[in-house]
Amino acid sequence: MNNGPSGDYYDYTKTMQPERPYILPYHQSLVFLTMTCTRGGDGAVDKVYQTFEQTLAMTRTIYNLTLGVPQVNYLVGWHHEGHDSKYPDWSEVNRHLKRDGDKTALESLRWLIREARQYNATVSLHLNMMDAYLDSPLWDEYVAKDIIAKDVDGNVIKGKEWGGMASYQMSYTQEWKTGLAQKRIDGIIDMIPELTEGGTVHIDAFLGERPGPGRGQLISPYLGYTKDEELATQRKLFRYWRDRDIDVTSEWVDGLRGDYFVGLQAWAWHGSSAVADLPDALYCGNPMEDAKHPGFDQEGGLHEKFREEFYLMFVPWYYQNSPEGTEDSASMLDGTDICMPALWCETPTLIAYSRDGYESRPWPLPADWQGVAKVTLARLTPEGAEPLGDVEVVEGGITLSLDKDQAVSITPATDPLQAE
Repeated sequence: MNNGPSGDYYDYTKTMQPERPYILPYHQSLVFLTMTCTRGGDGAVDKVYQTFEQTLAMTRTIYNLTLGVPQVNYLVGWHHEGHDSKYPDWSEVNRHLKRDGDKTALESLRWLIREARQYNATVSLHLNMMDAYLDSPLWDEYVAKDIIAKDVDGNVIKGKEWGGMASYQMSYTQEWKTGLAQKRIDGIIDMIPELTEGGTVHIDAFLGERPGPGRGQLISPYLGYTKDEELATQRKLFRYWRDRDIDVTSEWVDGLRGDYFVGLQAWAWHGSSAVADLPDALYCGNPMEDAKHPGFDQEGGLHEKFREEFYLMFVPWYYQNSPEGTEDSASMLDGTDICMPALWCETPTLIAYSRDGYESRPWPLPADWQGVAKVTLARLTPEGAEPLGDVEVVEGGITLSLDKDQAVSITPATDPLQAE
């Protein structure tokens, strides 16, 4: 008899590998969250930051600026009236983000996910499996089945306010035992089958305790499930999603859980010193800082520091995580200037960038570019690459002149395999 996924602890230290191979290479991808819409304290939509069409335009811009780096983009506020709207229900796509001409917002969301693939991008969803709100279509059922956290007298426990509305937390174990957690997961996959093709979702606030006044207490004193029991159910949820061919990433590494879920969770928005020394292939986050979520609260555009942080932080991180990044990178990155291989490109390519600009600077070419006599430059712009002509290779290197905040791609004008 199949009793479903286990809630047992996974000891990653035995292999330093995930329990099952991650579906996506998060340590070799630009992973981020995008705010599309927020709801107000009255439950209605507050502000639209990006429609689905605008998100696709941002995806294309990132593709152009990054030479097509793999993207994983989790949409925040894709449902109901925006971020934190009507949880735990996931059944309605935010109509305010719909494309003109589509019959439903669901049709528009599925269109976005499919269209983004041409830009080497996986678009997926930011979900929540702990919070509930009074205006949710599932509220009465979840209260009746004791999934909403209650005190010892059976009264629902009011939680922290988010966006002007009080949240209420849920027992993972009770939702699992009633079969409603599995129903929610199966329902969203059936509604948006492209999620399985993408292979990832992001679960917000996947905490081990109620936040705020609930810290240190049972999620639901009325039920009496211990923290370890709730923790075991969280592991079941990770594994249930993975059984459906979907990785779970999350907001937190620790999140008051008592288990970092190393080997079950591949990526986290917020890091922790406790896992800082782990291989990024096992557990990682976005190495960028201010612009680590380039479309978050940006009203259809990119964070002003996206270019700088992508070229100066992400590119070296990617290089160090790639098995092809074998050379000493010290000569490739100097303060706010860089000239480094873009190893995600199918053909040999370098990216050069300067935050402040310079008139003349020599850069060595990689050792495996021996025989290249000339390189071709192109300026990287939001609209695409603009040819800048060729530069001669002298003594195994090139000399560049870059404007402030300018990035260029560099490719061999002479095929090294054909050189004598």
